[in-house]
Amino acid sequence: MNKLELVVYNLVKDNPVFKQKIVNFYQLLLGCIPQKLIETSYPFIEREGYFYGFHDKTPFSSDGNNLLAHKPITEYRELTKDDEIEIGYFSGEGWSDYHYLDKTKGWNWQLGAMLQWKGNSNEEVVYNIVLDGNHKSRIKNIKSNLLVKDLPWAISHISSDGKHACSYNFHRAEKAMPGYGLKTDSPELNNEETDFFRIFSLINDEVKFQISISDIKKINPNNSMEGAFHFFHHSLFNPSSSRVFFLHRWLDSNGRRWTRMFSVGINGEDLYLFPMDEMVSHITWASNTEIFAYLRYPNDGEGYYLVEDKTGTKKRYFKDVLNSDGHPTFLKDKNLVITDTYPDRFRNQYLVLMDTKTNKRTNLLKAHLPRKFKNFLQVDLHPRFHPNSKIVSVDTAYNGKHSLLTIDYSKSIK
Repeated sequence: MNKLELVVYNLVKDNPVFKQKIVNFYQLLLGCIPQKLIETSYPFIEREGYFYGFHDKTPFSSDGNNLLAHKPITEYRELTKDDEIEIGYFSGEGWSDYHYLDKTKGWNWQLGAMLQWKGNSNEEVVYNIVLDGNHKSRIKNIKSNLLVKDLPWAISHISSDGKHACSYNFHRAEKAMPGYGLKTDSPELNNEETDFFRIFSLINDEVKFQISISDIKKINPNNSMEGAFHFFHHSLFNPSSSRVFFLHRWLDSNGRRWTRMFSVGINGEDLYLFPMDEMVSHITWASNTEIFAYLRYPNDGEGYYLVEDKTGTKKRYFKDVLNSDGHPTFLKDKNLVITDTYPDRFRNQYLVLMDTKTNKRTNLLKAHLPRKFKNFLQVDLHPRFHPNSKIVSVDTAYNGKHSLLTIDYSKSIK
């Protein structure tokens, strides 16, 4: 953002409806200026008609040989509870050979079906489904294409050891943030005392930890929570599978969204409330004991921070180089952060590689996002690293439909 845009953003950031109207009008005014659809000096391979989803999981198998993907089979519009999507994976040189796995109704445009590898397995994948109107999830073997097991709840993330999953109420999330949850006719999901964030075993479905909305509200409550609509949202295991972060969010009486972040051990030990100031956006684990996120502190403002779990000790990054929200991944051992930007005044999105030692910013790619891809149809780049750290996967819609890209940026790093 330039200085004027930053001033306006700070004035309207707490009114999301008004903020979005300003953004839409601003981009509409500048939409008559022609833009290149895509620009990069790095080699990439495009898979038109496919996408992966969010930035906090990787589509690459741990051996790097296979690439998970969603294939939309419905038109670009707001989804109904009956809309399906196809899931599969790419293999072969340049991940060019597509293999069909299944179809599911348990998906949305932003997150897909939470399709992910079962830990470090190179053969088993997990994704959300809908059975009898209820949100659940499924484990399937990609080699045999056989069902391994159906799980009792929809999942957010699988631990890297493949033993546990975390889950929250996706229907409730959809009510609060349309396009980020799942739709259903089931009345299951509106009781704060029985609406849980939970961690459970993938081996025997045993619940290892759960906490209800009614109980999370009792922890350090504030006035904005009174009469608000509360829900759980994004969650992620740390690399060692020992702890999880999750978000407690609520919409106050004015429609403003507030967010708190918690972490907890997989058996419910050491529940910890991070000391942010009502805004936590996109998060990743930087190590087993640190998260890296775009968030806001009362006296330091919003930006990218590295924060220690269970102590709250923080360090800000990129203050004068990258001042807008994105979807980061932090390779701490390589001093690299990869992230993206939201569409700017011309609806251009940037794929950004940051060196945490030198503060050097390298724009790896610029892609134009057509105006039809906004609100629940928004297509973010959502960058995800390959295991070799030299290739990154992104989603884009610069050509008017979803495309799954892999970009080799190895020449930009030592």
